[in-house]
Order: sequence, then C-alpha cells, then structure tokens
Amino acid sequence: MLSFGISSIEVFLGLYFLELKFREDFIGTYYAVSTGTSAILLLLAGRLSDRIGRTTSFYITLAGHFAGYSLLFMYQSRTAIFLCAFINGASAALRACTSAPFLHENARVSERDYVYSSSASFMLMGAMFGNVFGGYLPITLMKLAPVIGAARISAAESYRYSILISMTLILVSALPLLRITKNAPNSAPGAEKNAVPRPAAEAEDDRPLKSGRRLYRKFVIYTFLIGCGAGLIVPFFNIYFAQKFGLDSGRIGVIFMLANIITAVSMMMTPAITIRYGKIRSIVFMELASLPFLLTLGLSGSFSMCVVSYLMRNALMNMNNPVFTNFIMENTDKDQRGRVNSIVTLGDNFSRTVSTYISGRLMTDHGVGLPYFITAVFYLAAALFAYFSFSALEREMKKKLAAQAALVGAGR
Repeated sequence: MLSFGISSIEVFLGLYFLELKFREDFIGTYYAVSTGTSAILLLLAGRLSDRIGRTTSFYITLAGHFAGYSLLFMYQSRTAIFLCAFINGASAALRACTSAPFLHENARVSERDYVYSSSASFMLMGAMFGNVFGGYLPITLMKLAPVIGAARISAAESYRYSILISMTLILVSALPLLRITKNAPNSAPGAEKNAVPRPAAEAEDDRPLKSGRRLYRKFVIYTFLIGCGAGLIVPFFNIYFAQKFGLDSGRIGVIFMLANIITAVSMMMTPAITIRYGKIRSIVFMELASLPFLLTLGLSGSFSMCVVSYLMRNALMNMNNPVFTNFIMENTDKDQRGRVNSIVTLGDNFSRTVSTYISGRLMTDHGVGLPYFITAVFYLAAALFAYFSFSALEREMKKKLAAQAALVGAGR
C-alpha cells in the first residue's frame, strides 16, 4: 500500500506544480532536493535503522511521508514544497535501508527467496496500479464534484484533494506493522520479535560464514557495475521508443505497463530457479541471457523485435534484484545490515547518476543505440565478477545448511 500511495501522488505531482504556476526548472529542483537528500542521508539512515530497529524505522518512514505530503496539501509556498522534498527524501533513505534487513529478519531461511521475490513483485504491481489510480483520480474528482452537489473544483484543487486521498493509503500501509512487536530493549540491534518463532538451527544461519569490509566492498563493486549499465539506458527507454519508432506517450505507456506485468510475474518464478540452481548461478545466467536482447535493442530496426527484447531484458535484469539483496543480507553481520544496505544503495545511486549524465551526452552526439552496447559490456563484467567473487562463498553456505539440516534430523 505504501508503494501504491506514493506512486499515485508522484504520477500527477509535476502537473500539480504546473497548475500552481511553477515552471519546469522548479519541478526539477524539487526532485533534485528529494533525491539529493536521500543520497546524503543514506549512511546515517542505515546506522539509525540498525540502532532503533526495523519496525520503528518503518513507523518513522510512514510518518515522514505522511508529514511531507501533508505540507503539500496544506501549503503551496516554495518553502513548504522544498521542505516536503527534504522530508520525503529523508524518509525514502530510511525506507531503502530498512526494507531488506526487515524482510531477512522476519522470515525463515526456507522462506526468504519467496519473501524477497514476492515483496519486489508486489511493490512493482503496487506502483503500477498506483500510477493508474493517481492518473484518473484528479479527473474523477473534477467530474464528480458537480454530480454530488459540490461546487466545481479547479484542476489544482483536484490534485490537492487527490493528495489527501492518497495520504490515507500511506497510513493504511502501517496496519500490518501493528502485528509485529518492536525489538526488545536487550535484543540485538535491528532485531525484531517475530510473531513466527524460528528454530534454533535457523538462528544459526543469521551468522554469516564470511563478512567484513572486503566482502562488503565486493557487494558495492557488483552493484556499481550494474548501476553504470542501467543508468545508461533505463531512464531513456521512453526516448528510445519515441525517437526510433515515433511512438507517442500513450503507446509507450502501454509497453511500460506490459513490461511491469511481465516482470512482476517473472519475479514470482525466481525462487524456483534459485532453489534449483543457486543464487549466484541464477544471477549470472539471467544477466548473460539479457545480453542478446540488449544488442538487439541497439542494432535492430524491427519494432516487434525491439519491443520483445525490451520486455525480456526488463524481466531478466529485474528478477535478479531480490535474489542479490537476499544474498547480501545472508552474508552481512546482523548489526550491520542497515549500514551495508545503505552503502550498497549509495553506490548504485551514484553510478546511475553519473552514467545517466554520460548517456545523455552520448545519445546527443551518437544516437540512441550506442549506450546499449556499453551497457552490455558492464553487464558482462558484472556477471563475471559475481561468478568469480561469490560462487565459492555460496558453495560453502550450501555445505553449512546441509550440515545443520543433518544435525536437526539426527536430533529428531
């Protein structure tokens, strides 16, 4: 519901600012303040999440988003809007650092592959349906006001009341948290008292075989390589289809919606793949499998081939995200998961920011095709790096789990 509520606001927020007579440069500054705040506070947010616990962090996140959008609903001044951007950026940073550790610490070992993939799938679907809901909500309010006997409302007022309605959905997302008890005063940092108790053997699995800065640096390097490749192409897919095939925004939107649906369904299939082949082998295979589709996007002039290639690339690469996040959490010390997650996220954000700027220059000078070839190189490098850096560690993890399973079986 949080993803649904935020997405329903973000889809019309820029239009709301235009109705308030702000220019495009002001809108760009708003988003820059929000994303910049999130990036600056990531490390601090990670430490805070480890110290106060995941459930408390989520409550603060929800309260922050609600407070930020409340400012937008009540005030239309520049100061209030930029304060909203700051609060939402800070809340997003805390949410980014908390989500993965929260899932890891509140799921059994055997459930984690399914939990991570299901969470990513539902968030994607929530964002997609939130965009649709937010797109039609202001229009519906404008048409509905005269019907129920209210005075006709302006476009700006319809956006404002839409913010109010979507804010309630953000509050609703807090309801599931009420069933989870906050961490006890003497518990390990970040730990939650889960409603579903885990066996002692599974508690042992929370202690990674290997951890430390050297391994954490490898996590950052891998995500940095992926971020460099993704930043070159992902923000420009709409421009790619518009310039290469002359599509309007409506047809591009249909392609994007179809991509989200296919990706969400694919994510639900990911656990079956990782259980059979292992996390790292699955990640490497899916990244290598995406390369032919990337090259097709850069080379082919066929509309149907490019659409299919876009859908396949999108699904294959996004299927990896929950898998690698789970792998990171499994191999991070319990009291450092928030901090490590924040560092990895910061590396990903930084690489995407730099490569997005470079890609814009490349497309201006050399056309929309070149970045896809460079992205293929980054993805290949990331796949090879993952294989040689993490395969041995995963094999050791499997041996550990097998040994613990044997002990549990013998104890029965």
